[in-house]
Amino acid sequence: MNNFTKSALASIVMLSTAFGASAVNHLNVVGAATPGGWNIVDGILMLPDPENENVFSCIGYLKADEEFKFLSDRDWGTNNEYRNATNDPYSVEFLNQGGDDWKFKVKESANYHIVCDLNCMTVKVTKAEYQDNPIRFNALYMVGNATPGGWSIPKGTAMNWGGEADPFKFTWTGDLTEGEFKYDTNIYNDGWDGPWLFAGVDDEGNIDYTKIVADGTNDRKWKIAEAGTYDINVDLLKGSISITKSQSSGIENIVEDCEDAPVYYNLQGIVVKEPTNGIYIKKAGDKVSKVIF
Repeated sequence: MNNFTKSALASIVMLSTAFGASAVNHLNVVGAATPGGWNIVDGILMLPDPENENVFSCIGYLKADEEFKFLSDRDWGTNNEYRNATNDPYSVEFLNQGGDDWKFKVKESANYHIVCDLNCMTVKVTKAEYQDNPIRFNALYMVGNATPGGWSIPKGTAMNWGGEADPFKFTWTGDLTEGEFKYDTNIYNDGWDGPWLFAGVDDEGNIDYTKIVADGTNDRKWKIAEAGTYDINVDLLKGSISITKSQSSGIENIVEDCEDAPVYYNLQGIVVKEPTNGIYIKKAGDKVSKVIF
């Protein structure tokens, strides 16, 4: 790009900044370069920087020589699209809200750090250090009547993401009530047609609550049988999930000490001395309840 063109683009950026960028709460990376293709709800979610609401970032996989651009809503449209400010797709520097439908490309298939600054209308795409497996999701949200936000998608409970150090790990500790939940990967879609994650199945076709999969046949959800504080660990690379009740403290410990020693049974009625991940029947004295480990 020659100096004149760069100067002209810089002037456009200054004008855009002067009038203010459109206020958005997220961006999606969409296009043939992304794992979700051109389906908007399958885009790579970009979340705002905690210290600058107009700066959005993510780590995601992009395919070489394929197109992508950025959207701030579920619909195509001039005001929702952030496109390339030049007709050179490999010039990944400046954004244009609307305008000509010029898109971006990268020359190498890889995981990338992607940062869009809507204050300056700039974009940076740099290779991430982690390259072992394609990174698809930067966020997971629990949605269901067992969670604090209930079945309201925009109120989904966010998991803690492991970042580039552990890009497939998500953790959370908090209070759940009796009920059920599943996982949304983008609450800003505010719909049931986006990428959701569900409980898996075993070799015999039974629900396996230790597995997490994208196949939502029969809308398999995780069930919480007893209200309490839970630790949840998700590993999307292994397709595994563990849901364990946190250790009680204080008065609750004293109460438990006074109870008869609990006996655990699996769903087939067999006594299990050391329960691991799964659903069990707990019998303590005259009390019988269903619990998840």
